[in-house]
Amino acid sequence: MNSAIIVAAGIGTRFGGNIPKQFVKIDGKEILSFSVNTFKIHPQIDEVIIVCHNKWMDHVSTYYPDCIIVEGGVRRQDSSLNGIKAVSNQSLNVLIHDAARPFVSNEIITNCLAALEKADGSAPVMDISNSLIQVEKERTTHVDRSKIKEVQTPQCFEKEFILQVLTAETEGTDEIGMVLKTFSDSRLEFITGSAMNNKITSNLDLNYFSKMRG
Repeated sequence: MNSAIIVAAGIGTRFGGNIPKQFVKIDGKEILSFSVNTFKIHPQIDEVIIVCHNKWMDHVSTYYPDCIIVEGGVRRQDSSLNGIKAVSNQSLNVLIHDAARPFVSNEIITNCLAALEKADGSAPVMDISNSLIQVEKERTTHVDRSKIKEVQTPQCFEKEFILQVLTAETEGTDEIGMVLKTFSDSRLEFITGSAMNNKITSNLDLNYFSKMRG
């Protein structure tokens, strides 16, 4: 059994106004709704858990009645942990996804689950297109971008494994990063991500994805 956990607990309002970005609308639909629907109809996903801020729980419960709704935490790992605690006992694997990545594809979900069969964790990644430098006080060095990847979501794990990571109190902005900090010898598999699976963080992103869909 596979459970999708969509982390929508942020309350940042980078687009202006009082609405967190996951509830801003594209073509009349909330950003959150796109990934919820993709996971719900995927044949390998058995349940969808939405983790949200307590101020938005009534809203999410009303508009997403077929999902399990849980309250988020102070940190990313707290929210993810709350989501994992809400999955069914029969669930073996969890896919943790950012609500601000609305256009995750069925192919990425399928490939992540396939990669997980031979690893402790899996995730989609993208090549870096821009040149990179590292700036440290008075020294600046070139970074070989061929060895650097941008990690996307969903990030997939066997449930009991990621529970160990999230209860180890390791700080991080995503689960793959916390896995590497907690168990540096973990077996990780990466699949090809997509530019359409990038995170929406600004009005520019919002306009871009809206045009791409049109």
